Amino acid sequence: MTITIRPLQQADAADLAKSCFPDLPSEDVLDAVREDLALQAAGQGVTLVAIEEGRVGVHVKLLRKDDSGWVFNVASHPDFRGRGILQDLLADLARRARAMGMVRLLAHVRADNRRARRAYEKAGFRAVGQDGMRGEQLRYELDISLDTAVRCGRIKGR
Repeated sequence: MTITIRPLQQADAADLAKSCFPDLPSEDVLDAVREDLALQAAGQGVTLVAIEEGRVGVHVKLLRKDDSGWVFNVASHPDFRGRGILQDLLADLARRARAMGMVRLLAHVRADNRRARRAYEKAGFRAVGQDGMRGEQLRYELDISLDTAVRCGRIKGR
């Protein structure tokens, strides 16, 4: 099956509510989509989705902060996990962030979330410290300052 990665669209809200954020009220998801689209239009971030057979299955958001991009709100339907899709999304985010003038991607991952930690590490991120009052979150970083440094995921150096 073919996976399509593209920026978030308003029409994705209902599908996102069902597949990626089933525990949130659909109105909250719709509000978040509106906010994400406004940030995209202002050049302050980008939200990408992965689609297979017309269904949104993975969501990842990047927000600009100075010369860095923070990755968060990663959500995936169970059918889309373990297939390397997040690494492809992160590679696409890295290229877009680089084009926007960012030099690094950052993310917080709960120290006990092994699946997420593995996914970021496979994408080229490395743990650079701990955050939070009890160190419960690891801070991950990916240097994208050089064209050749956009190397995360299975799409290397493109």
